[in-house]
Amino acid sequence: MSELREGGRNTMLERPVMRDAFRKELRAKLMSEAVVVLAPRPRVSLFAQPWLRPAFALAAVAILAVAGATSAAASSLPGDPLYGLKRTTEDVQLALTFDDLTRMQLLSDLADRRLAELAEIAKQQPASAPTATTEYADAVERFADAVDKLRVADSSDKRDAAQAVADAAREKHIPVLDALKDNLSGNARSKIDKVIEREQEREGAAPSDQPQGDGSTDHATPRPAGATPQRATPRPTPRSAQTPKPTDRQHD
Repeated sequence: MSELREGGRNTMLERPVMRDAFRKELRAKLMSEAVVVLAPRPRVSLFAQPWLRPAFALAAVAILAVAGATSAAASSLPGDPLYGLKRTTEDVQLALTFDDLTRMQLLSDLADRRLAELAEIAKQQPASAPTATTEYADAVERFADAVDKLRVADSSDKRDAAQAVADAAREKHIPVLDALKDNLSGNARSKIDKVIEREQEREGAAPSDQPQGDGSTDHATPRPAGATPQRATPRPTPRSAQTPKPTDRQHD
């Protein structure tokens, strides 16, 4: 109830009451609209769009073509048309390898792969032997650089691992190279001889297990233990020749 002051008199108004019929009608209307609003909407798939179907078909063909080319390139040899794709895939894999030890192991595997390609080329395509030899020599140099980097690492585990991988690769490659030299000639054979000579130099220059110093090289001749250091022999001071003084007497 509420009061309404009119002409000095207070008039009491009745509270509004919703009629049952209006309430039922409003409820029915709200329920009918809720069914429409809350009804699940169908999801539109991109694959169902007619204008996108050619694009998806071209993408699928491209993916299959790249996969097939990559698979065919994996078995290609130096001089083949797909060999460049094979080398590019390896370079990408190498660029995504950031750990020094893992990178060295990957370079060792690539050097093994180049050696296998060289052996296959020597049997099937001797004309491509110079190209295969160059690929192998470059792979060996990259592997050797990675090993040299780890040989001066702070961690002794990394140094030992690098030396172990280098020794295993040398023991595996040298016999194969010696056998391949008989099937190669000219420039290819001279490159193989240089690789073998270079590997022998690295084997002779391999560091021992002694603790490493600060990297400075002491060229002094080693002195036997307990030897007394020699003293420098003093040199006589040269005396200046005295000018003869004239005598007071004159000689006849």
